[in-house]
Amino acid sequence: MLEQMELTDQEIVKRKELLRLGPEEAATLVKCRPIIEAEIDNVVEEFYRIQTRNPEVTKLMGDEEMVRRLHVSQRKYILGLFDGCTDGQYVGNRLRIGIVHKNIGVDPKFYLAAVKTLKDLLFRALARNINDPASLEEASQALDKLLYFDITLVFDAYTLSLVQEVEAERDRVEVYAESLELQVAERTRELAEKVRELETALSMVKKLEGVIPICGVCKKIRDDKESWQQLEQYISEHSEALFSHGLCPECFEKEMMGLRALKLGKQE
Repeated sequence: MLEQMELTDQEIVKRKELLRLGPEEAATLVKCRPIIEAEIDNVVEEFYRIQTRNPEVTKLMGDEEMVRRLHVSQRKYILGLFDGCTDGQYVGNRLRIGIVHKNIGVDPKFYLAAVKTLKDLLFRALARNINDPASLEEASQALDKLLYFDITLVFDAYTLSLVQEVEAERDRVEVYAESLELQVAERTRELAEKVRELETALSMVKKLEGVIPICGVCKKIRDDKESWQQLEQYISEHSEALFSHGLCPECFEKEMMGLRALKLGKQE
């Protein structure tokens, strides 16, 4: 994670310099560790008593086993503030705290409120045990700087997690967009193929439309070349219709009458 966030040893040193958090502050906090060790149980109990006043925070804590584990983790965190060590391992631990808070859904406002509560409790513990005002001020200032250092790291982790979420969502959207483009391209290809099929079909359809010049006697039709064609031929060439010849009853009777008359004429 340190590499991901480009938190080199030089960058860690620069951050501590910005807060004026140096060896003197580390030494001051180490001197205060015996006080905190004596006060740790009361500090942790009071911290979670205050936290559980908020129903939203209580809901995030989960069941009794989770609360027990939180007590252990908070105890370890508090004592770590007075170890005098702020190396890469310390920084990595604070970054993990930020990731855990983000993953379980702790809103930054709740985290900052919790830090403020913890700071107040630790300041009171120091005040109860340090009688010299100058020494108390020195210890308070050192602790305040270190807590600010922790906050910057935790929020770096929050930011990294959010950036990763945004990038993951962006990648998901890009994959979906590419898939959608492929679907659109395939659908377009299918529609274009259908259009070509329809155009081909339409080109094969022959139409009869407009005024057709037809002879009133022989029923031949005049085409565009001024030629006269049989009705059947003209319609066949200008449509998909085919003809089968037969006789209607009236014409059949006429033909039969003609045949009978012809037969009688031959007999006479």
